[in-house]
Amino acid sequence: MKTVKYSELSGKKVKKTVKVRKGRFALLISFILLVVVDLFLVAEYKARGSEAIGYKLMEKVNQVFESGSDLVTSIWEPQLKQDESLTSVLIVGIDTRNVEFTGKEFVSTSPEGQAGTRNADTIMQVVYDHTSGDVFMISIPRDMGVDIRKECLDFHGSLHWVYDKGQAANCPGGGVQTMSEVVESVTGIPVHYYAFISLDAFVDIIEAVGDVDENGERGIWIDIAEPVYELYPANDYGWENVYFPAGHQFLDSEMALKYARSRKYSSDFARAERQQQVISAVKDRILSSDTLSDPKKLYSLYKAFKKNALFSELSVEDIRAALNLARDFDETDITHIVLDPTFGGKEVFLNKIPHDRPGGPYYMVPTAWKECGEGNEFCKVKDFIHKIKKYPEIYAERASVFVYARGYDSSWQPNLNNEKYQALKNNGLPIVLIESQYLANIQADADIVIYDFSDGNKSKALEILSKELGVPTTPGSEASWVRINKEDIAIVINGK
Repeated sequence: MKTVKYSELSGKKVKKTVKVRKGRFALLISFILLVVVDLFLVAEYKARGSEAIGYKLMEKVNQVFESGSDLVTSIWEPQLKQDESLTSVLIVGIDTRNVEFTGKEFVSTSPEGQAGTRNADTIMQVVYDHTSGDVFMISIPRDMGVDIRKECLDFHGSLHWVYDKGQAANCPGGGVQTMSEVVESVTGIPVHYYAFISLDAFVDIIEAVGDVDENGERGIWIDIAEPVYELYPANDYGWENVYFPAGHQFLDSEMALKYARSRKYSSDFARAERQQQVISAVKDRILSSDTLSDPKKLYSLYKAFKKNALFSELSVEDIRAALNLARDFDETDITHIVLDPTFGGKEVFLNKIPHDRPGGPYYMVPTAWKECGEGNEFCKVKDFIHKIKKYPEIYAERASVFVYARGYDSSWQPNLNNEKYQALKNNGLPIVLIESQYLANIQADADIVIYDFSDGNKSKALEILSKELGVPTTPGSEASWVRINKEDIAIVINGK
């Protein structure tokens, strides 16, 4: 478990004890790393033939995964590509109905109809911070509205079309580079490595490394918070009813894919959260001891990726650095981020814009696109992601904080003119302070009062707010006024 403390003066994070989360990031690099197995397979099969090598070849491959990091450390300390101590992997799940993978690109075999357009159903950027050891998984919904103005492509629309559009327009680097550039424009974090994977690959991967239930079926275990009732596209024009009960559930490979892809009755944002669950569960199986110690499973996993995935080209140093990270595997949780309309508060940074027809599709736009200016429409989103990177523990609490004044100013606006509070607003914390138009009618000598309505469940947010504002927290039970917005924390300001 990672613990941090906060400076009494600035509130900035100071590392106290850190168990590095390298292993979590190494999973994503491992997706790419499995391609390395091909080098050993080809060389050994050419040299000895498939009959002669058999299990010994698989043992050799396994030894590379087990001992590679120790070998690297004894020679030099290799580094992954990075910018400002951040390394990121872009993971894109391609809808491959009526699309085939040639080994170099995804090619539509049925240009008519949506099913043959190489749409991206899953877009995630996984970021590793080399300074803190933190790992962040950022999900970008497929219907995020983006603008592309390049010589090869002038496009405005949903993100899920970008790979296909870039590929069809023969942009430099094709659909991969076009998608990478657009994702960077949303998050502000460069893409260093990528994995474009057919959604069918997850079926093969789970079949290769999944748990086995009492019926002998392979699958993954998922903790489902609430029952999920959904429709899943059975073919290009039909639908299948699917149901996932709440609880610790075993999903076979087909049901896991349906759990990750369905969104008819829920939303793209709920689906993004489910996709993160599935990827995390698959990761756990890939990095489990019974997978890493089983050469046959490693080979099956390799074949699944070879058949269905397009990876970055890796240098020897990239490979060795990834192996070195894998040595320090730790099970600490990833910080999960979904860029939906509740990101940073309801429609604070992103707004869901429906199309004209009732029940039709939608796309999201950044709320500050005019303020940010052309070419930098997501500036506020990028800024908040930067704050999350600095204080992941505070962001993880998702505390709802409302701020109330005790009186009006000369313009008959709520008077929040307090030096400490104004400094707090500019202190770079991933806490959205929602300023209410209603006044709080309380009797108190203090200029600032912090009420805790969470019963201490938002301890990190309460701690940093108390330090920044210089006042202790007060139990919500002592508030003499109504909790108007069902907030976790209320700050009451007596303006000057």
